[in-house]
Parts: sequence; structure tokens; C-alpha cells
Amino acid sequence: MRAMRPPYRQLVRRGSGSPLSSGSPPPLRAANPALPAGIRPRPRPPGIGSRPAAPYRCERRQAARPRGGPMSIRTPRRRLAGALALALAASALATTTATATPDALTMVNGEGRTITLPAAATSALRSAAAGSSGTTTTPDRKPSPDLGAASVIGADGRVPESAPSAFPWGAIAHLETNRGGCTGFMLSRDVLVTAGHCVHSGGSWVTSYRVTPGRTGGSAPFGSCGGGIADVWTTSAWINGYPSDHDYGLVKLTCDLGYRTGWFGWWYSTGENLVGQHLYAEGYPGDKPFGTMWWDGDSAYSQTANKLWYWIDTARGQSGSPVYHYNSTTPGLCAGWCVTAIHTNGVAGGTPANSGTRLRPDVMSFVDYWISRP
Repeated sequence: MRAMRPPYRQLVRRGSGSPLSSGSPPPLRAANPALPAGIRPRPRPPGIGSRPAAPYRCERRQAARPRGGPMSIRTPRRRLAGALALALAASALATTTATATPDALTMVNGEGRTITLPAAATSALRSAAAGSSGTTTTPDRKPSPDLGAASVIGADGRVPESAPSAFPWGAIAHLETNRGGCTGFMLSRDVLVTAGHCVHSGGSWVTSYRVTPGRTGGSAPFGSCGGGIADVWTTSAWINGYPSDHDYGLVKLTCDLGYRTGWFGWWYSTGENLVGQHLYAEGYPGDKPFGTMWWDGDSAYSQTANKLWYWIDTARGQSGSPVYHYNSTTPGLCAGWCVTAIHTNGVAGGTPANSGTRLRPDVMSFVDYWISRP
């Protein structure tokens, strides 16, 4: 039987990182199809509320002035891979002090424009302690081949999203490109974060895209936003063949969708052990009805300084999905639903779990630069 995920979400003023109210989440409610809007039964992570504090770098961000423009827990699988899990986890923890390569701070877009962040960029990171809850319908499009790989591990534990337009789930978007489908998530009014291979793969860039947050089939409660090759960014480390540690990218949108959807907060620690942490991944899988959002929750299996492995079920099309958790115990830091990794890969390389790129100083320098740009 699935445990329940807490329905609480921190409410925030539109266009602001300031909470409207604070305090403890309301009591968990039992699953009920008649729950009012905004109340969402979910599996509750085991032991929630007992996580020790860790040395995070986090602060609240005030959203910029609006600008014009268009707008599961399942039966543990460790019985099948227990010895391997322990061995890999021990090996991974020994590497958690590793640092990302300097090339990861050189950004490039589809037009060949490059920007190199100063060496001091990672020492001045700003993290959104809380997202922002924001304020049309589009036709169905022909499904296209999904980018990236992902896996269902054992029995499929994915669940259809019952409230795709509620905050923060509405900040998760279907990313359609000329090369296929992916997922992305809002981290500001106009920055959509995704996997690097969703913007550059097989030696070439995507040349067109459309972002539809909170989508359910043909319904687009927040509208959509499209653009071209100049808006997609990743790092030189990724396009020059570095390992999947550098599989991350973003779209600098041509509209301010984030003011409608709200956006996630982010959460990272340079030395925290996430193994065993209960996490969720949510996105738009290609093996389900087109344009529908699905989620699953399970524990982290292993980690390195740059990557995170987990037992969460995913499928092709969910690359770029937020891997997030609920933080209720660390005052002043990212509270509520916070992203800790970007889903990128399925079972591969001798590991029995899916994986994603961890949010870490070089990744957040990359994202934060574009959040700060007009």
C-alpha cells in the first residue's frame, strides 16, 4: 500500500518569492476523489520531518517585474540488487567531494553564441528558497519520437497527475521540439530547465520548440510558448562529449509563462548523502496517452558528486523531469516541494536504477545566470 504524500504547498504571492502564510503543513487527508482544488493526496516519504540539517546555500528571490509579450512507494527492489546497491553506494560516497570540470561553466546556444561565467560565479550562487505560485487551450499535436532513455523498474508504479494545473505541478511542462518530446520545469518567470540531450543530441541542436505547462492532452491551462534555436542553451562540456554528469540545459523562453504557472524552488548541498532519501519524478512519458503528466516516488539508490540514481519509474519523454522532494524541516531554506536533480537516464552502465544530473554549484551557476537576465 502506498504511503501518502503531504498535500501541503507553500503559497506565494504572484511574481514574488514571499510566502503569503507560514507554519506547519495542514494534517494529511485521506485519498478522496472529491478533495477540493489544491488538496492533493500523495505518498508521504518515510520518516518525513526527521531529516538532519545540512549546509545549503539558499536565499529567497524576488521575481522581476512582469514584462510584455505573448504569451509510490512500491515494494522495495533492493532485494534484487542489495549487494550491488551497497557496493555502489559506498563507492559513490567516496567520490562526493569531486568537483565539476571548469568547462561546465562555458555556455553555448544553438546559434553558436558562447558565454563563459567568471571563476567566482559559484561563490555567489543565489537559490530560490521557495517558488512562486502564478495567475487557453491548444490543439493536440502529432506525437513525435521521444528523446532520451528511461526505465520502468519492476512493476510500473507511475500514477497520472490528478491536478496538473495546481502549484507546483503546473510548473512542469511538456517540451515539444522538432526532434522529439521531453519534459521541463520552470525555475523562474522565463527559464525552463531540462536535460541537455533535450536541446542538443546526436551532434545537432533542436531548431524549434513549444513549451506547454500543466498540459493534459489538448488542454493547456496556462497557454504555451514557442521559439527557436537561439533560445536553447547547454554547456560546452555536454556538446563536446563529456559524460552524462553534464547532461543539463535550459530554454530561455520568449514569454513569461512562469508568472502564470509559478516555479519550483531548488535545493542542494555540496556534501549531503541523499542515498535513501524519498524522491519524486514527474513528467510527460511517451508510453502514456499523449500530453498527459505522470509521477512516481521512491528512494535514492546511489550518488556521486554529479549524479543521483533512484528507483523511480520513468519512460522515454520524461527526460528533463524535476526530481524533487518535500522539505519541511529546515527553516529559511527551500521549503515545500524542492528540486534536487534533473532526470536524464534510464537503467544503464551496470546500475539497476534510473538517474539524473544533480543540482550542484556549476549547474546552479548556469541556471542562475539566465534567471538574472532580462
